Amino acid sequence: MTTTDGGLNHMLTDMEAAPDLYKPTNFWNSGLESIVKDIEAEGMENFRTHPSAAFFYVPVYASNTLRKYGKYLLPVVDRMRPRKRAKAMVRLTRSDRARLDYRILRATSVAGGLDIDSVSESDAGGGERFEFDGKSYSRSMLNYMRALNLLKKTVDTSGIRSVLEIGGGYGTLGEILLKARPEDSIYVNVDIPPVAAVSTYYLQQVFGADQVLTYTDSREMEEIDLEALKGRYKAVVLCPWQLPKLKGAFDLFANFMSFQEMEPDVVANYISLVAPLTAAHVLTRNTAVGKKIAQKAGDIGVFEQVTTGFIADQFHGFETLAADAFVYGEMNDTGSYVSQVLVLGRQVA
Repeated sequence: MTTTDGGLNHMLTDMEAAPDLYKPTNFWNSGLESIVKDIEAEGMENFRTHPSAAFFYVPVYASNTLRKYGKYLLPVVDRMRPRKRAKAMVRLTRSDRARLDYRILRATSVAGGLDIDSVSESDAGGGERFEFDGKSYSRSMLNYMRALNLLKKTVDTSGIRSVLEIGGGYGTLGEILLKARPEDSIYVNVDIPPVAAVSTYYLQQVFGADQVLTYTDSREMEEIDLEALKGRYKAVVLCPWQLPKLKGAFDLFANFMSFQEMEPDVVANYISLVAPLTAAHVLTRNTAVGKKIAQKAGDIGVFEQVTTGFIADQFHGFETLAADAFVYGEMNDTGSYVSQVLVLGRQVA
């Protein structure tokens, strides 16, 4: 299977000339350089294991101890007696948390609609995955699937064939959609470089290079028409400054844990562009209490918080159909971390 670099050099060059509303905000500026350096040093083949990936766009269950000192610890663990070794591996890998998320996924499964129960994750990109009932899952995939179960519980998902996402990471939602409905679906991911290049690589590995419209091939397009792309591509990866060129009607718009990393004016601008493109429903998972505030430029954090309440308010003409953090999202006992899943629906006039 042949691939391209996803147009990373073109993306980085063009980003310099893009309007500020489409450039990385403070949170992502703090990590952009390290992500690029990891890609340049190690390539894309095992991007999920890059030091920068786990913090910025590849959520993992593994403990910080395993991530930092695994190459020293694992040989020691391998020499332990079986029961002690098994307990140590659970503590290091936190596989019990992965199993818990999978149990929640199974317990909340909804029959019919989008057939996510049949989906198993590719091993492209290396990194952490767990196998349950003969299928493979990363933390990213389990996060998406649990939220999709809330969507399935709330609305009829049998008609979902086109999904637009902003900040899709390495393309997990696209993989779920295109495997759940392989015959007639299309996924469009809009993301900043270098992550847009990573998702291009991943989706090419999973579905074939000729099935993914890359930035190199789309950057000169004056109009990016969804109807013209259907049947030609399974997936399309765009950069934010291309969003005003996108035309069409998507069955679902999604954003998972990236609006919360942006500034309010950037999020408001994105929503003003995607809301008219969204025919039916919105699915988001973001913080209900806000990300950490950065004390100065370059610190990890945001200058002004974006919450799920702010996100819902920006979708004019939509209403909140479901909201949950306890089962389908995640929250801690103190309430300082509340990762809330929202399902919005377009209001009928």
